[in-house]
Amino acid sequence: MSKLTILDNLSWRGSDKIYSLPWLRNRIEFSADPNRVKEFAKESAFTRSQLTIDLLTRFHLSNNSIVVSHDEHAHFLRERFSRCLPKKEAYPEISQELIDRLFCSMNDGSTNEEHHLSSELIREVYISLLENMLGANLSTELIQHIKDTKFKPGSRPVHLEGLMFAFSLQLPGVSLMRNIVDFVYFRGEHYTRKIAKELEKLVDKHATPKDGSWLSVLLELKEEGKITHPQYRGELTSMLVSSFSLSSALCSMLLCIAVLEEYVIKIRENEKMARCFVSEVLRLYSPFRRFGYEKKGTWEKRNKSATTATDFMVSLSDLHRNEKAWKDPEKFYPERFLTPGIAGGYKYLPFGMGNRSCIGRSYSIQMMINTLKYICSESFAWKLRLPKEYNGNHEGLPIPISGRLVSFPVDDRINICSL
Repeated sequence: MSKLTILDNLSWRGSDKIYSLPWLRNRIEFSADPNRVKEFAKESAFTRSQLTIDLLTRFHLSNNSIVVSHDEHAHFLRERFSRCLPKKEAYPEISQELIDRLFCSMNDGSTNEEHHLSSELIREVYISLLENMLGANLSTELIQHIKDTKFKPGSRPVHLEGLMFAFSLQLPGVSLMRNIVDFVYFRGEHYTRKIAKELEKLVDKHATPKDGSWLSVLLELKEEGKITHPQYRGELTSMLVSSFSLSSALCSMLLCIAVLEEYVIKIRENEKMARCFVSEVLRLYSPFRRFGYEKKGTWEKRNKSATTATDFMVSLSDLHRNEKAWKDPEKFYPERFLTPGIAGGYKYLPFGMGNRSCIGRSYSIQMMINTLKYICSESFAWKLRLPKEYNGNHEGLPIPISGRLVSFPVDDRINICSL
């Protein structure tokens, strides 16, 4: 169960699962029990929770993208989006191009220079997503602007976001005060919103659609009046947000394979191990730390009972480490995923669940698997090393930052050199 130190003082009915303030409408249930998650998923229709929508809106910097829109609109766009994704056979080339571009930009021939992998990844993943997920032809001016932009991983603590939501500080009337607080205490948030708006405008102005691409579909839907201009712009911004989450997963995966060099040979000899390794990375280092849902209609009910929770939050970091659901849950052991059905039973949800699961799931998995295969292949031209004084756990593996919506490793430093 999550260590909700701050929220413990706000427990509404003395439970370690339901949290609220007595005079507010929202009551939030946190769970890392797969049986409770299964019970919630089966007992009634659910949708994305109000709290999660607020968290994602603040992180996405838009309340118009498919990720934070209502169910009907999200379903309408999801079907069209899935048709525009690259074919399976295209991912090896996309992954290789991404990694080659990343390491060429980082490698200056020195074996001693350290690089912060997260920020470098966000930049290159963002370009790759624009080209291959959005399906855009990028102008030289736009590419150069992206390369000159400093991307800062991280977000405001989730506990603080929850408290802001509880006190209705997400409402437009207090946005000025919230922005002042961000500027003073969370300048990373303020900076990210600024560059996101700039990039959104530049992508709109300087990117042209490839045939049959997601961008071409969005432009067509906008012209037909089926989506608004803010909704169109929201989808452009979501590419940047997607780059943060995919970069988080790739960063953890690269650091893990740098430590566990024995898996390079295992993956060469058995391609199934690549998927197992990726699955284990997503178990222990899920980019999104929490997903939230609510039963449809709960917020509209009056006179809710003392045991009714409006929001149901799944703590992935605790669910994926639940000792009752996983053997040796803290151990990095990809071979566990060779067992058929090991991920079933609502104990493994790196992309959420139900109709509001992550829309980029298939793209992310294919990118991670093909990236790992390339890194483990004999044609890979670089050597990955961690700094001598790397801040890892007892196995030397990365430690995820806790308490953030999107979690990057605490220490993301890496050394690379040409073979």
